Amino acid sequence: MNLTTLNIRGLGSRRQRNLSNRIKEEKLGMVFIQETKCSIDKIREIHSKWLIKYEYLEVKSNNIAGGILTLWNPQKFGILDAEASRNYLSMVIQHLGDKEIYLITNVCGPQKLEDKLRLLISLEELRERHPVMPWILGGDFNMIRSLIEKKS
Repeated sequence: MNLTTLNIRGLGSRRQRNLSNRIKEEKLGMVFIQETKCSIDKIREIHSKWLIKYEYLEVKSNNIAGGILTLWNPQKFGILDAEASRNYLSMVIQHLGDKEIYLITNVCGPQKLEDKLRLLISLEELRERHPVMPWILGGDFNMIRSLIEKKS
């Protein structure tokens, strides 16, 4: 399974082209994107212009923060189920040609501490609903493990 996760901090025109080129060059089967910072209409436009060979699901941003986009190559993955919240997009997928079913979750963590705790509880509940599937969990949790990780 060939995937990557990117906090893109807005899908401006240069980033759209760079994203499209990276997906093609690396032959990515799936891409987790956080902080799209654009409307659903803008996502549709980007998809039709740069990423037409990929399917996608998104969580709407408020145009200045947030937004989650998960892209996948439909020739490599089948989507069996999906659910979303403000801070994650989760799908049950099957890698085509493989009988294994996976739970994948793209996370864009909140800024406020109390919201971070709610996100962790939601992820724990998500896992409890899918206890036996291998889980691929990625994204930007907006959490630090040590002071060395904090820049500002």
